[in-house]
Amino acid sequence: MAFIARKSMQLIVAFFVLIAISALPALVAQMKFNPASYIEGLKQQFAQLAKLDEITYFNVSAQKEVLLLPSLQPYIQETLIIFTIAMIVSAISAILYAYLFYRSGQRTRTLLKQATRTLEMVPDLFWIIFSQFLVIYLFKMTGYSKIEIAGTYADSIRFLPITTLTLTTLFFFIKWLTTQVLEQESAPFLELARAKGIQPTALFWKHLLPTMVYRFYLFFRANIITILSSLLIIEYTFQVQGLFRFVLQFGQMPILMVVLFLIYLPIFIMDLLAEWLIPNAWKGGI
Repeated sequence: MAFIARKSMQLIVAFFVLIAISALPALVAQMKFNPASYIEGLKQQFAQLAKLDEITYFNVSAQKEVLLLPSLQPYIQETLIIFTIAMIVSAISAILYAYLFYRSGQRTRTLLKQATRTLEMVPDLFWIIFSQFLVIYLFKMTGYSKIEIAGTYADSIRFLPITTLTLTTLFFFIKWLTTQVLEQESAPFLELARAKGIQPTALFWKHLLPTMVYRFYLFFRANIITILSSLLIIEYTFQVQGLFRFVLQFGQMPILMVVLFLIYLPIFIMDLLAEWLIPNAWKGGI
């Protein structure tokens, strides 16, 4: 009961915060801060809640005003596909890297840490430009033209956005996981398991990894804004017909409010399921 009450309160507070954020464009009027305009914008946003199904935007392809909510499905789909695949690939790759790091000797570990530390500092924009350069170079050398470097209203682009977001988050995840391996590998429960003759492979997958799952989730949740910011840049640069690029094109306050709700709700549901499904034994008292 306490869990349900806490999550319900969190959802209510988050909705108020998102409405306040969506009204921020009204804070600046005629190139200066105008609190009165912001208050009026807040009133408009709260009034808009009762008629979300009436919000419209100008559809460039149809050359007319169309209802917002029925039109958002393909944009939501593109963003979800890119985000979900990139997160799964980067998480699995980071875990495999952590296993390699765990099994490596001191010299190899030093080389791995130096390489990942350097790659982690590479900005998102570099991976975007680098991936586009590779596709163009591949086309010039081989004539292979199946990989698009930018999307259009009619065509989806997924491979490069997924690859770029995967690389952006991969080194982020790797740094955290390797730090956890270094901190946990001398823990008493692992020392006891070693004393019982358990092999290193079983130590990692059956004993060490489960203790990191919940902490890894908390790390991911704490940095979700950073990851979504990277996705926004990727969608804009590759002209992905996704939710983030949509709100950049049609940034009216009612549309911004709806999009913020649509972004937050899946994150809230994911958090709810994670808190419910991850065993307490894996949480380690957190």
